Amino acid sequence: PSDCVQRFLHLVREGEYSEALKALRKARRAVKGRGCSREAFGGLRALLHHLLEGYAFAGRMPEALELLQGMKRGAEGRLVGAAAFNALLRGLLARGSLVEARFIVREEMPRMGVSPNEASLNLLMDTAARAGPAHLDEAWDVLEEMQKRGLRADKYTVSMLTKGITDRGDKRRGSAVPRGVALVEKFLVTQPDHVDEVLVNSLLDVFCRMGDMTRLEATLQKMKEYGIRGSAVTYGTIVKAYGRSGNIEKVLQAWEEMSREGLEANAVTYGCMLDACVKCGHLDQALQVFSLMKAKCLHRNTILYATLIKGFAKSKDPGAARALHREMVREGVTCNVVVFNS
Repeated sequence: PSDCVQRFLHLVREGEYSEALKALRKARRAVKGRGCSREAFGGLRALLHHLLEGYAFAGRMPEALELLQGMKRGAEGRLVGAAAFNALLRGLLARGSLVEARFIVREEMPRMGVSPNEASLNLLMDTAARAGPAHLDEAWDVLEEMQKRGLRADKYTVSMLTKGITDRGDKRRGSAVPRGVALVEKFLVTQPDHVDEVLVNSLLDVFCRMGDMTRLEATLQKMKEYGIRGSAVTYGTIVKAYGRSGNIEKVLQAWEEMSREGLEANAVTYGCMLDACVKCGHLDQALQVFSLMKAKCLHRNTILYATLIKGFAKSKDPGAARALHREMVREGVTCNVVVFNS
């Protein structure tokens, strides 16, 4: 009945969980009196999940577990499945309680004869990923477990984990390659329909920081195979990577490809290009890029001027470096310690 449902939702919203439970039971009795159809059963289950999520978010887990245990022992045992526990996990994710989420998946669900499903493990992985750097290994553990069981991982959580990959190798396996790299590469192969530009950009950035051009180029090839169109961010990362490796030909090739794709360079992409040209020792190219930035009024940036001055210092051209410094002052750009040191 709509009045029961409205009252129930209001009570959950106000944090009156004991009263909300009474309202849920009243709705249950009303439905039983009419004969429980599939639609009515689904509606009651949705209300139960809403209540369980509220309990978990409010930090009232003992009450939630007591409710589930009572239902398991009684006539409503079929409502106590993975979906009910996943509702608890959603509340715990919103509250950021990894300890309780781990307890639910690893201890409470098995104790009540419920197997964690794909959604359960994705929620646990997401909670661990958001719990900070100290818990990233646990998130990777869950992803590895899911891959071994042939379960599909959530692409948004995998993208978040990818951004957190450091340059350090996997000490546990004695590998120079970070553990997360192998797991994300497996994700690319096993879940190609879930691979998007955000994930690819995150992985390209990892390989740029690692200086692993072989893996970077393999990822770019996968991107093309999957029909994923790169963005200015993608090409900025590619340019930066080739700049660090000193490959000016690849830098210029990536820049031209971006133009052919009809992509507009932004301030960050221009900055990556300018820095790459300087790192490769091609100041003439860097100055051309800087002229383009001036034409678009994107040049008033301390880092850009510092990069060019550093380039002139390396090429032993103090006159050009001083001229740029004077230009900075005229343009009202702040000079920092890097500029003066250069």
